[in-house]
Amino acid sequence: MIDRNAHPVLAAAKALARRERLAGLDDAATLSAIAGGGSNREFFRLAGPSRAVVVLRQSGGGREIDSYVEIARLLARHGVGAPEIYAVDREQGIILMEDLGDVHLEDALSTASPAKASSLYSRCLDILVDLETSVTDSLARENLLGDSIFDEKSLLGETEYFMREFVEGFCPISVPGSWEEERRFLAAALARERRVFMHRDFQSRNIMLTDGRLRIVDFQTAHRGPGLYDAASLLKDAYHPVSAIERRTLLEAFHAKLRARGAPEERRFGEFYEAFTLAGVQRNLQALAAFVKLGMRMGKPRFLDSIPAGIDLLEEGVRESRVLPGLETMVAAIRKRMRPPRAPESP
Repeated sequence: MIDRNAHPVLAAAKALARRERLAGLDDAATLSAIAGGGSNREFFRLAGPSRAVVVLRQSGGGREIDSYVEIARLLARHGVGAPEIYAVDREQGIILMEDLGDVHLEDALSTASPAKASSLYSRCLDILVDLETSVTDSLARENLLGDSIFDEKSLLGETEYFMREFVEGFCPISVPGSWEEERRFLAAALARERRVFMHRDFQSRNIMLTDGRLRIVDFQTAHRGPGLYDAASLLKDAYHPVSAIERRTLLEAFHAKLRARGAPEERRFGEFYEAFTLAGVQRNLQALAAFVKLGMRMGKPRFLDSIPAGIDLLEEGVRESRVLPGLETMVAAIRKRMRPPRAPESP
């Protein structure tokens, strides 16, 4: 428990609750930290005698707070499970919102039967169908995210991030001359995909299971971008990898649902799957860079535990794509460098 007399967030949160007359949060309310993921935002739980709310503190407030609230309310209008926003202090960078509990999709999957896990993934993809159809249609009507475009330059920035954080900062290897051409090929291929509402980090630690319902968090950096990126974030997730067979089955259903909902998806499934494979390679490059940055430079070592699974997923995607030989060579070099040394044999 956080010292109720010392923490500045407690005073600001209680003052905001009083101002907005939120019942169940009196002066005796206590504050406890909620373990964060990879973002630079802080989350707390403010608990009173009869209710609890989540407190988000965003350093600097202002536009970051506006974006979070704007997107949360857009998603709520379409029945997508973002937390309800109760109160906002823009200047102090404080939001009071619905408490979605502590069960992430990752937690639920860890104990789920195969049938239950498949059902959970299917329901997550239903959320993506909503994001890529009705929510995307609203972006133009309501003039939202017009300045937040995840374009070819943004995608190239991710592979630069991989080179800087993972290769140069963590696992130095020789880089083949084709790397530049291949990363540009990846960026161009994804940039040609239809731009939809893109969560940007749609993975099992940003999806909650609350009273049986799937809810989504950490959406404030949403963009208009390639829809397959979010599908790859979910189904090529190093936190909880999916088997290749299960992934393909889920993607076939996802492809059919998009077409049934009127998304302009005219490709046959084989072409759709090839594009997904490239999106998965792009996403896994970004994720590996993030694991290193968070684990080594931001003091969150648990993220380093996901690197082996991330490399497995990257290798799988590169081999399946059959168009990235230089990156395949890089993955082999990474595996060789990261392989633990053999123990000396006993005399």
